[in-house]
Amino acid sequence: MIHNFTNEDFNPSERTLNLIRQIAYTYRTVEINGRKEAYCLN
Repeated sequence: MIHNFTNEDFNPSERTLNLIRQIAYTYRTVEINGRKEAYCLN
């Protein structure tokens, strides 16, 4: 059996992770009439 694991060298930095978290928190989607629309909380 072969296990595929990512190399530790490819982990993003904490700064990159914080940026991704901030974007994920700021931008949301809502479904209106079957269509997904993005909106910003700021």
